[in-house]
Amino acid sequence: MLHQHFKKVTGKSSIVTLFIAVLFLFSAGISDAASLSITPASSKISVGNIISVKVAVGTQGKSINNSEAKILFPADLLEVVSINKSSSIFSMWVEDPKFSNIAGTISFNGGLPNPGYVGEGGEIVSVAFRAKKSGTASVVFSDSAVRENNGLGTDILTTKQLASIQIDAAQNEIPTVNTTTNNLPLKPQVISSTHSQQDAWYPSTSATFSWMMPSDITSIQTLLGQSANSTPTVTYDSSVTQRTVNNLTDGVLYFHLRYMNSMGWGPIAHYKIQIDSTPPEKFSASVKTQGAYNVVALNAVDKVSGIDSYLIKIDGGSDIRVKKDTLTGDEFVLPVLAQDRHTISITAFDKAGNHTESQATFTSPEIKAPAIKVTPESITKDQSVKVEGMTEYTHANAIIFVQKDNKDIVTYPATTKDDGSFSVVTDDFKASGSASVWAQLVFSDSVRSPLSEKVSLKINDTEIVKAAKMLTYVLSAIVPLSILILGLIFISYLGWHKFRGLKKKILKDLDSTVNDIHKALGLFKEELTKQLGILEKAKEDKGLNKKEEKIFKELQNNIDNIDSLIERKIKKIK
Repeated sequence: MLHQHFKKVTGKSSIVTLFIAVLFLFSAGISDAASLSITPASSKISVGNIISVKVAVGTQGKSINNSEAKILFPADLLEVVSINKSSSIFSMWVEDPKFSNIAGTISFNGGLPNPGYVGEGGEIVSVAFRAKKSGTASVVFSDSAVRENNGLGTDILTTKQLASIQIDAAQNEIPTVNTTTNNLPLKPQVISSTHSQQDAWYPSTSATFSWMMPSDITSIQTLLGQSANSTPTVTYDSSVTQRTVNNLTDGVLYFHLRYMNSMGWGPIAHYKIQIDSTPPEKFSASVKTQGAYNVVALNAVDKVSGIDSYLIKIDGGSDIRVKKDTLTGDEFVLPVLAQDRHTISITAFDKAGNHTESQATFTSPEIKAPAIKVTPESITKDQSVKVEGMTEYTHANAIIFVQKDNKDIVTYPATTKDDGSFSVVTDDFKASGSASVWAQLVFSDSVRSPLSEKVSLKINDTEIVKAAKMLTYVLSAIVPLSILILGLIFISYLGWHKFRGLKKKILKDLDSTVNDIHKALGLFKEELTKQLGILEKAKEDKGLNKKEEKIFKELQNNIDNIDSLIERKIKKIK
């Protein structure tokens, strides 16, 4: 079915072509992540030598099931010796890899069934080039695509990395006339299109080795075995420049090669290959609760190449890639999850790319709310407070909420430290009143902790404003009240003596009483003036805002006018 799908995608009919074009335009802005590369990106060889390059794909966390490409190379500088797909991540081919040394092209169209491929540096094919003449050869992608495994065949290719091969003149690297001592052949230069890196592991059990043949060579000898320094014993004539060996066993093997000319056998070249075609051993996925976290055991075993990495999926979500050498004690702390039953899938990869999968279910513990405190809990306006929090979760995102007088909420971000603590300093509070402060941990868009308990904050007026409000109250309320009391006393006194005809005596007593009250109010005025002096000094030391300055001036005017105010009230009484 997949093969038929690829044929439909790559068919030549105008309807299919139009469909692909429409599908491409529709999906280009939806998902783009993949890359195609030719490695090594930069290399240097001499004329007559062979170099092997790898065509690879990277998916940046997405799953793909198909890629096709046309690669261009300068036919006057390079020629393809071989193309190998034995180590390819693809197992199905709509179009087998092929090349044309006349047109200078390489092409392929391959894929694989579900679940597709996810990873970086996934080898599609390897190509062995022979350098024909000196110059700089650029190997580039022309028409190419990488399709996501999403049921739509969305092309997600965004990056295409070319390769540059610097070709130097042959000089004496592979001479036709040997200039070494005794004129024996030089050591051969061996490459492998299937196992191009001698320190890397490959799953392929077929290995191909290639070499150049100098003109004076009459025979060669080869050997493939487990010893690093064996002497080759299998003899071929000088027409043999490549050898492919199938059904190799897992482990480290060495290919040995030497040349013979009319003077005898030359030095031996040793080429190492590392084969691991066996997946890691079966293992059981297990998750335990450790404090506030879920911890998964990653203890798979691979006896040949060893475990390279793990791919973790929780509830079928995004991939979590974990390298083996980053683990401590073969354990990995999972992201914080909502309290619920979860499914985990763990895929163990060995260093050759073979893999084994295991699944398990587990219950994530309840997420705990942070605890906070506010220092101080009572301030005057134009001051800030420090909010400190503590939680069991390290390196988590926290949000601190501040709401004043049940109005708009202001937020402050923070990150918990190694001990789970976090802190922020708020902005200055510009007005008196009250505020509430609380916090929450945010692990993802859908996973958050409960809210912490709210802490109340009191924002008071400054001392200057407090004193100003007190004096205003005194002048606006107490002084008129005192005048009112004086009037009541006088009326009572006048009523008491009215019927005794003592008006003269009343006026005399009234003058005495008024004088006593006037003296008392004078003493009160002195005390108000002293308080005003305190405000005057505060004004010089700290400075007042516009509102406080207005209150200060009103107090000065009221105290200055207190005498005339009292006189007017007394005249009304008389």
